[in-house]
Amino acid sequence: MSTERHAETVMVRGEYAPRGERGEKLLVNGERMALRLWEREAAGEKKPEHSNPYEYVAFVIDGALRVTIDGHSFEVRRGDSYCVPENTKYSLEILEESTVVEATSPSDRGPHTMPEER
Repeated sequence: MSTERHAETVMVRGEYAPRGERGEKLLVNGERMALRLWEREAAGEKKPEHSNPYEYVAFVIDGALRVTIDGHSFEVRRGDSYCVPENTKYSLEILEESTVVEATSPSDRGPHTMPEER
């Protein structure tokens, strides 16, 4: 059973957004996608090659990264975006302290649940 939801009723206030196990801020989570924010990721940090069972798109708010997707490397900087297809090997290297927002589809956190009101 699916319930209809609207932006006015399903939201996450930034100050209450929980943190994921790797420090990312877990933003709104829908039935088919989720949003998260990586804030001030340290220069020099590397995320080894791996793949995910979901697609994600990312937008670089600030900083610079080297992204390698399926053997193709490129540098992304503030204002750039990129896409990692599901089940595709990729790795990242943070070149400058970076803040990046990502949307995953399907949601990497399972179905949405309504947060308690604060």
